[in-house]
Amino acid sequence: MDNREPFISIIIPVYNTEQYLKRCLDSVVNQTFKDIEIIIVNDCSPKNCDEIVKEYNDERIFYIKHDINKGTLASRKTGSINANGKYITYLDSDDELYINACQLIYEEYKKREVDIVHFSAEAVLDDNLNISAKEKTKAINKVEWYLSSSRNLINEKYLFYEVAQEKLPHNMCGKAYKNELIKKSLDYIPDVRLNNAEDMLQFLITIYFSSSYSAINNKLYIYHISIGESSSNRDSSLMSVEKYDILCKGSSIACNEFLSFLKNQGTELLYGFYYYTIYYNQYRFLKEKIVNNENKNKFIDVLESYFDVNIINMYLNLKEYEDLKIQREKSIINKLTPYFFSIIMYEYYINIKILGIKINLKNNKCLKEPKIISFNSLLKNIFSINTDNKNDKYIKILFIKIKL
Repeated sequence: MDNREPFISIIIPVYNTEQYLKRCLDSVVNQTFKDIEIIIVNDCSPKNCDEIVKEYNDERIFYIKHDINKGTLASRKTGSINANGKYITYLDSDDELYINACQLIYEEYKKREVDIVHFSAEAVLDDNLNISAKEKTKAINKVEWYLSSSRNLINEKYLFYEVAQEKLPHNMCGKAYKNELIKKSLDYIPDVRLNNAEDMLQFLITIYFSSSYSAINNKLYIYHISIGESSSNRDSSLMSVEKYDILCKGSSIACNEFLSFLKNQGTELLYGFYYYTIYYNQYRFLKEKIVNNENKNKFIDVLESYFDVNIINMYLNLKEYEDLKIQREKSIINKLTPYFFSIIMYEYYINIKILGIKINLKNNKCLKEPKIISFNSLLKNIFSINTDNKNDKYIKILFIKIKL
């Protein structure tokens, strides 16, 4: 690596995805923003990665080869150690970046320098997949919703909690990170081989040290959700017990490694409830994958060999108590807000109530404080008189304010 300090380092691990690599590299070498470096880590891929990379006569490309296959986590670690950019972003070699992705990340940085810049993703499914148009739309919407940077208002003071509550996705891709943040977290990334949940482990350790965050609403990442996945991954009814065992083992190792990290930091008690929220979320995710499988009991045995059911049940009891509090609060709000007519705008959502009918809409603008429009507030704007304030006496007629 040279001593140049570009704005952003794009790290691309490669293993057995050469048929998509050119498309991936085209999306980065042709970025409208040129102050970048591209770090390709060949994780001992058995195909023609060398030849494809040589086709690109671009001094911004740096090529690193592993002697043995180490996995995605280790490949990203290798790329990160060698990254010189002010920011680092990760790109899977079967995915793409929008051509203006780095430009918009830079523009966001100019507004405010933060630890993490989050952007949304466009999900793409292969046309030759044997699924209906409705199923395809559902799959795309599900992935895009999960990866979206505009589905929740994120509190940057409590980033770890936001991840635990699944408001902030734990994918490493789709975000740009300060170089110093990544380098600090690398000291705690274990040298373990994971076939599942490697993103979660790295992101949890990274977010632990993060203190600032911003979101770009644009879709800048193109995620090819069918590539690299067998039919058994897309259809849980076809999944083998052996494949499921690999998934469960990977998630279990990732959870255990993160708990070890918290113990190393001396914060396992402080973060305990949120850690077990993550633990439960992994258990629930894996259980949902086998809901349609005929041999469900065999899979449950595998799952529960890696996850402690007693811990799951104790966590659910605690969560039930928390949920009851939330439901009580929602019930009070519903009683205070007339069903005849009201509009509540908060975060990225608009909730409309008309004669007991609820309508939920998405708002492009994020509101940090809730705005409420009710029947009473409409009446006040149609006609009202305010004489309480000596300095601001007025009459409102059809939304027009007339000072007295």
